Amino acid sequence: MKFGFFERFEQSLAQLKPGSLKFEFPDSPEEMERAMLDQIRRTTFFLARVPGLAFFGVRVTEISARTCKVRLPFHWRTQNPFGSQYFAAQTAAAELSTGALILRAISGQPLISMLVIGVRGEFLKKAKSEVEFTCPPESAQELLDAVERVERGEAVELEMRSVGRLSDGTEVARFRFRWALKKREG
Repeated sequence: MKFGFFERFEQSLAQLKPGSLKFEFPDSPEEMERAMLDQIRRTTFFLARVPGLAFFGVRVTEISARTCKVRLPFHWRTQNPFGSQYFAAQTAAAELSTGALILRAISGQPLISMLVIGVRGEFLKKAKSEVEFTCPPESAQELLDAVERVERGEAVELEMRSVGRLSDGTEVARFRFRWALKKREG
């Protein structure tokens, strides 16, 4: 037996086609912050560009020129068979904590591309509850310097860190993402 809500939901999903969801990138860092913090705009972005983040239910809880914090909930979509956070869900949330900072920094500059070219992760303890990933300020400063170099025409490789902690402060994971930034041909 199906209920009205579920029937309408299934019909809506059936009408979605690849590329039908649109997300316009904001043209200023401040507008990108607002987009990442707004649940509807963030979810639209995730569904249109990175559906796994929507599936995992990650949330950007803080973003500024200096730092980005992302929360990964603990539920059936993020668990492994052993009752802890799945490593891929942790990696996705950690990547977002660095990638959102890059998106913020290049907002309004459509001719700059970004690509993960390497990742290194350490899992220090089992994560059996919600995890918050933070990209620290020193990574953000390196990013601002890198964006200036890219604007001058250099191709830049940049390493950004993210640390995952439980609500009690226990560190459960550390990541290093290697990003390539360069000017696109216009």
